[in-house]
Amino acid sequence: MANPANDIEQIFARAAECHRSGQLAEAETLYLDLLKLQPTHVSTLTNLGVLQAARGETEHAIHCLTAAVRINPAYADAHYNLGNVYRRSGALDFAAECYRECLRLEPIHENASFNLGLVAKAQGNFPIAEAAFRAVLVTSPGDLPARQQLAEVYSRQGKHGEAVSELQRAVAEHPENARAYCNLGLYLLNAKQPKEAQQALQSALKLSANYPEAHNGYGLVLQSLHRYDDALYHFQQAVTIQPNFEEAWNNWAINLAEQGMIAEAVDCLRTAIERGANTPAIHDNLLLLLHSLSGTTPEQIRDEHLAWAAKFAAETPPRPAPLEPQDPNRRLRIGYVSADFRQHSIAGLVESLFQHHDRERVEIFAYSNVADSDDATRRLQTLTDHWQPIREMNERTFAECVAADKIDVLIDLSGHFAGNRLLGFSLRPAAIQMGLYGYPSTTGMKALDYRITDSISDPPGATEQLWSERLLRLPEVGWVYQPPKDAPPVSPLPASASKAFTFGCLANSTKFSDECVNTWANLIRHSPGSKLVLLSGSSQMAKKALMERFAKAGILRERIAFVERMPRAKYFETLGSFDLALDPFPFNGCTTTADALWMGVPVLTVAGSSFLSRQGAMAMFSLGLSDFVADSAGVLPALGKMWMGRRSELATLRAGLRERMIASPLCDGERFARNLEAAYRGAWVSRLGEM
Repeated sequence: MANPANDIEQIFARAAECHRSGQLAEAETLYLDLLKLQPTHVSTLTNLGVLQAARGETEHAIHCLTAAVRINPAYADAHYNLGNVYRRSGALDFAAECYRECLRLEPIHENASFNLGLVAKAQGNFPIAEAAFRAVLVTSPGDLPARQQLAEVYSRQGKHGEAVSELQRAVAEHPENARAYCNLGLYLLNAKQPKEAQQALQSALKLSANYPEAHNGYGLVLQSLHRYDDALYHFQQAVTIQPNFEEAWNNWAINLAEQGMIAEAVDCLRTAIERGANTPAIHDNLLLLLHSLSGTTPEQIRDEHLAWAAKFAAETPPRPAPLEPQDPNRRLRIGYVSADFRQHSIAGLVESLFQHHDRERVEIFAYSNVADSDDATRRLQTLTDHWQPIREMNERTFAECVAADKIDVLIDLSGHFAGNRLLGFSLRPAAIQMGLYGYPSTTGMKALDYRITDSISDPPGATEQLWSERLLRLPEVGWVYQPPKDAPPVSPLPASASKAFTFGCLANSTKFSDECVNTWANLIRHSPGSKLVLLSGSSQMAKKALMERFAKAGILRERIAFVERMPRAKYFETLGSFDLALDPFPFNGCTTTADALWMGVPVLTVAGSSFLSRQGAMAMFSLGLSDFVADSAGVLPALGKMWMGRRSELATLRAGLRERMIASPLCDGERFARNLEAAYRGAWVSRLGEM
């Protein structure tokens, strides 16, 4: 008589052989035939689940693998493969549970340890990830992927020295591996060792001349060494080899923008999109650059933002109901989201706000998307009630986190700047969502209900059509300035002791539009004895291009001086050497404007027709200094020449400008916090009234 058990094993062996050889249809048929004979055959259920997962049939795969572990809970490979299906579908908690159970049953299971490390890394659980990858290296010290992953875990925690050590061991064990050298170079760059990074990336390119990541990394190293012109070649090589290489396209465009070539940078990103690097981040950078592109109207900028939202955030869930208790006077849970809770221009604004919030009226949640924490990060963390890192969360997990925290009002502090979580906002985790600070235009998104602003930045009836959000105007200013503790004392007016008169601007030169350059050139031409000091890009090409723009506008080389980015102490010293500061337009400065004022230097600004071009006006009006605000570019040269002839008034104003600032709404953090809290409360009460 035939032995049924032998028949089953023979069928399973044939099915497994078909599976291994890629004959998936035949394998599936045999697995299904076998399960008709023995529905509880665990190995068959496991293999069938693996086959279905490979074809993208996730639900069927989970069904088979769940049945396998239910029938035989001690079968480690079934737990491992079920974990793989969950991991690929984004169910990371379930995946981690499966891997842990596999390792409990079979402690030395390198694949389960490795994949547990991947899951833990994706969840931001770095201690677990570190332990998992180390477990692989205990049994297989030469496992290059595990060592590279361990290095990445260290790097994400800011442990750049440990990351470098792991990659140095990797290249010692695998001297023929270009990727190991490339990663070593990138981690050395993170560890502020650009010369050593350069050597590692040169080794990577020697091993693989057409390695796009190595070209991109080498470009970054050259930029860190201020060799911007040379860096361009390597970004170009990277995208030539890999046309959809998003990061390299971005780096190329940023390099061009840094050198003042805004039109070329915009063209670069549009080409990237055409060639397949069609991601939200590429589009975000394009939107940002459009603010600096000469001739772009506010309406065009709005339309580009609306197009971004239509492409990436069109599907927005219904607005959720306010959370219980729906009491108009209860304490509100406010969530702030930013990638810039670090040493950054926005950090001072946020620090002042967090310090002055009334904790009896609001509870502060900070969702930090910071890549590398620093002293400013740690300082801000101490000022919150709840601090949640979100960099390792995907958008859905982030939104679920916000919902679980029962946030009443969720605040975006990034707009389309790098590191934003706008796609998380598009999932509508909070009943009220707003934009605040920083970003100079609409997000274009339906999911943001309000934009916090003021009546100078957005005059009532004048700018509503430029926003997809409703404008929520604060009564005085839209942001406050936290005076820096390390700024030196205000010096006397330089022109008091000299016939020369210095106009200057230390804003990013990407903001110098053609109209701005021509207007400033007109000012200098018609103001004998004056000179202009500007921050240029960090390359000779950038300085040359900027000088050529001013030369074309009629300014001789001896009447203009360029400075590069400088240490903070030198920055304040340079501001103090100006008699009058100039505000770029239409893309105004913010922090640089306030810093100049703090150094006693009034700022000449042109009030434009949008938020972007009215930040200088907002600052000057808040100080009662409307005489420094031109209502058009054509007026500015005469205004500057007038003040150049009123040096005694400038000297007196300069001596008392800090005291004026301290007494103004621009530096009154407590007043600003009360106004903002009233706006939050008003939005909350309005939302309750809609129910």
